Amino acid sequence: MGIHIAITETDDPAFIEALTALIRSYTASHTPEQVWLIQIDNWFDHKWLKFSGYGTDGSGVPLDRWDTVKVEFYRDNLTFPPFNPNRVMSQCSYVRQEYDYLEVALRQLPHATLRQRSESNLNRRIQSLTGAGCFVWYSGNTVANGKGSVMLYDVKPSNAECWFAAFTREECSWRVTATKGADRRYVESLVGAGR
Repeated sequence: MGIHIAITETDDPAFIEALTALIRSYTASHTPEQVWLIQIDNWFDHKWLKFSGYGTDGSGVPLDRWDTVKVEFYRDNLTFPPFNPNRVMSQCSYVRQEYDYLEVALRQLPHATLRQRSESNLNRRIQSLTGAGCFVWYSGNTVANGKGSVMLYDVKPSNAECWFAAFTREECSWRVTATKGADRRYVESLVGAGR
C-alpha cells in the first residue's frame, strides 16, 4: 500500500507530490520501523526544530506578582514540538512490513488533543513514545501561502537525525529554498529521487 498523504482543498497538490517524493525516498534509504505524518494548519519556520517549549528560568524570582521570566528550551533528549493542539490538523502512523509501509492506528498520538501548559512538554520525550521511528511534520494551507515547510525527526536508540526544510512555490512547482540541520542539496536529492 505505501505511505499516502491525503490532499485537502487547502493543500497545493504539487507540494503534496514533492512531500510524498521526499518521504518515499527517505523511507526507502533509511527504513524506519514507524513513520508518523503530522500536518500543521499553516506554515511554520525553522525555530520549531528541536524546540521543547517555554519554562521558567529557574531563578524563581518573579518579575512581579503575576509574571516570571520565560525561557525557550531546546533539550538534548528530543521532545515533541509544542504545537498548539488547534494547529494539528491530522496525525497518521505507518509501520514497516518488509519492503512497504502499512497504515496502522498506533495506541498513542504524538500530539495531545487537549491544550496544556508548555512546561508540561519539556519532559515529553519522543523516545517515550517509540524507541525507533520517523516523525514528519508538514505545513498545510499551501495553496494560499505559496510556501511550505517540512520538519523530520528520525529517532533511533543511539541517535537522531533532525532537520527542517522550507519550500516556495515557483510557477507550478515547489523548490527547496532553505534548510536547517541538513544540506539543501541533500533535501533536493530526496525529492528528486522519490519521483
